[in-house]
Amino acid sequence: MTRSSAQSARLEVVVIGGGISGCAAAIELQTRGARVTVVDRRQPGTGATGASGGMLTPQYESPSPTPDFLLGVKSREAWPTFAEQLEHLCGSDLTLRTDGMLVANWDSIEEEGARKTLAFHRDLGLRGDILGPDDARRHHPGVAPDPKSWLWLPDEAQLDIQRLANALTAAVQAAGGCVSSGSAVEAVRSVSGQVTGVRTEDGREFPADVVVVAAGAWSGQVGGLPRALPVRPVRGQMLRLRAPVMLPGTIVAAHRGHYLVPRADGTVLVGSTMEDVGFDPGVSVEARRTLAGAAGALIPSLGEAEVLEHWSGFRPLSSDDLPIVGPDPAIEGLFYATGAGRRGILLAPLIGRIVAELVTTGVTELEWEEFSVTRFSDHPPRTARGTEG
Repeated sequence: MTRSSAQSARLEVVVIGGGISGCAAAIELQTRGARVTVVDRRQPGTGATGASGGMLTPQYESPSPTPDFLLGVKSREAWPTFAEQLEHLCGSDLTLRTDGMLVANWDSIEEEGARKTLAFHRDLGLRGDILGPDDARRHHPGVAPDPKSWLWLPDEAQLDIQRLANALTAAVQAAGGCVSSGSAVEAVRSVSGQVTGVRTEDGREFPADVVVVAAGAWSGQVGGLPRALPVRPVRGQMLRLRAPVMLPGTIVAAHRGHYLVPRADGTVLVGSTMEDVGFDPGVSVEARRTLAGAAGALIPSLGEAEVLEHWSGFRPLSSDDLPIVGPDPAIEGLFYATGAGRRGILLAPLIGRIVAELVTTGVTELEWEEFSVTRFSDHPPRTARGTEG
């Protein structure tokens, strides 16, 4: 869809979902002159965004060159500017830190895998190294002596995602947008293949020229879409521990998916599980035991640390583990920004930019075609029923 700048200034946009992807798209659209309303069942930031670890770690997340790897690297580079923009809008310090990341190679097999990962990273000009135990402790004195070696990724970063989650509403509103919370979107409305707005579960209508589906794990439940959207919830449980001493900001992790994110307030976030349990928001004693054990194995001083919080959130995971971004060719004005799973925080700045540029000009220099909804050949377009009017 190609629109002139003059046209984009008159665009009415509804973003379904107040997580980081939806709010990033909303803010980017507003800077391009669109009038945006974010509609969410809850206050923006209280879903998967606020439940996450806030890691900006594309090299850790992609031990092989997945299609979204380069997008993740570029998005990590974009985060400092994006964080400054958000801090200016919301007046809150997001504590963006680039203290690097240590990943334990517990044995020779993991070390060999890490060397292969570094090989393709270095081919792309990215930094990293394999460190012995003594060199690893120069970056983080508290790490365990047991691993054979450590993968050192000096450019990996983190931000205080809980602060960001609390500030998303203020950021969207300060950028000129509106936020409507308290009722989920029931359906996208369209007439003759053109978006006309959305209807919420409490019966309200929000007219729009463009609708962006960014409802996270609930994206597939939005009615009125022209195809079944293959996005499912994957529960992740996390802990917050009180560290016995102030730890460096370096993220410490295992290749098996457990990670420790030290915070500036002296606490440590411990993640995470990956559970296909539908929309069950519960937490379990087993997960608590597993996560606490992983923390003690990576940093022994955390072995008896006090557990301050234990919570869960739903990652929106697509059927091929890649984000769903861009327009739906079946309905003019319908766009997606969902399905990024555990990479959602990392990718938000560029997903927001891609959507905003495609909505307002129809083109973007960023590569997005591999993330198009049209890749799901087993989920063909369908006739949207009951959405006209």
